[in-house]
Amino acid sequence: MRVARVSGRLSLLTESGAVDVESGSDGRFGADPDTAFARWDELREWAEDRSDRDAAPHTDEQLGAPVLAPSQVFAIGLNYRDHAAESGVATPSTPAVFTKFASCLTGPYETVRLPSDGVDWEVELVVVIGRHAEGVAEENAWSHVAGLTVGQDLSERAVQLAGPAPRFSLGKSYPGFGPLGPAVVTPDELTNPDDLTTLSSTIDGIGQLRNPLAAR
Repeated sequence: MRVARVSGRLSLLTESGAVDVESGSDGRFGADPDTAFARWDELREWAEDRSDRDAAPHTDEQLGAPVLAPSQVFAIGLNYRDHAAESGVATPSTPAVFTKFASCLTGPYETVRLPSDGVDWEVELVVVIGRHAEGVAEENAWSHVAGLTVGQDLSERAVQLAGPAPRFSLGKSYPGFGPLGPAVVTPDELTNPDDLTTLSSTIDGIGQLRNPLAAR
């Protein structure tokens, strides 16, 4: 299942286009994509028997962030060896965790206004949680995942690293500093979610490659 925000409405993306969930379900589900996760299992069950006969074409400009109102956003820093090396630090034995404010989230095709020339960027694998998760054992982690999407972690480095203590959340949460999408893809759509291919992005011909599941 591929869930997206099309013209602001909860939609399923199919090979034929986008299916509006509210109208396709006769009102069983609402139009707000952020309400879908509270009924994620129910939505998936409904979508399994859903044909794409009601799918309509859409444009990239109609696709917004599939998630705009998460209760929390956790980010993991220094989570692959090359990044730790370029930062001049040892690869940590435990994840370096910080937050981005939800107000920075935006769609995959939106224009982001940069506040300075000191903005850095990193392509990210984004994990969307669909069930309450607290103290979850590693072997049970995937059962709490609604799906995966792709994003960018934009950072204004001067603000982020200003002393006396770094201000990660401020430097990483300017408007538009969290592009997401275009769709949340459920794990069953992936051949092996534990062995994903390398993510890549380019800006003005400058490329970036990273393995989202590289060993810490």
